[in-house]
Amino acid sequence: MNNFRGGDVAMQGQADVGLRHFMLGTYKYMIAAMAVAAIVAYGVGTQIVDANGNIASWARVLYSGPGLLALIFGIPIAFGIVGSKLQSMSIGGARVFLFGFAAVMGLWLSAIAALKDPMISVRIFFMASAMFAGLSLLGYTTKKDLSGIGKICAMVFIGFIAVNVLGAFVPALAATGMMDQVINLVGLAAIAGITAWETQGLKRIYYATVGDAAMAEKYAVYGAAGLLLAFINIFSILMSLFGND
Repeated sequence: MNNFRGGDVAMQGQADVGLRHFMLGTYKYMIAAMAVAAIVAYGVGTQIVDANGNIASWARVLYSGPGLLALIFGIPIAFGIVGSKLQSMSIGGARVFLFGFAAVMGLWLSAIAALKDPMISVRIFFMASAMFAGLSLLGYTTKKDLSGIGKICAMVFIGFIAVNVLGAFVPALAATGMMDQVINLVGLAAIAGITAWETQGLKRIYYATVGDAAMAEKYAVYGAAGLLLAFINIFSILMSLFGND
């Protein structure tokens, strides 16, 4: 009996080490992707405003109308396609998706690099990092199943996006003042729940891929893309709340 229990403890220890390795690998991919997004954001951001302070015409198209719609609809479609093909996709293909997605996010974030005070951006980046780290740690350590909360948060966040898109295309319906602050706080709460839920989901994915190192690696890359998107959403909402201080 003692040997049996000892074997269980050893197996649990190996699983815990494997999970930590999987999660650390996911965060390393995410950090690398964040670096790509930052480089693209800085490089493109320097080209948005000319010497006279005018915004380039291509930038106006990119950040409004067609560009905004392409981003909103393109992201879930891309994640859905890659997720459905992940089993047959190579690790290299998954990495191409991650860093390509990071470059697209950097392109979208370039407006912040060009039009916002760099010191405010840096301050809010650290705020977003601290918030993301806390939420991810919560998702990793909690024993409570976050599926129900996560699904509700996902629906709320879809509503948040819909309200913002409507306001972008119909200025008369755009929220302003206190209402805008309330909507952003609701969106922030929703993405907070999604971040913790996604982190917990990565633990389930790891246990489903034990014994298949290649599949675990692909899911680490794919998970990093999801966490990067969550972080960027947190950062963007915090910029909307505090970026004009």
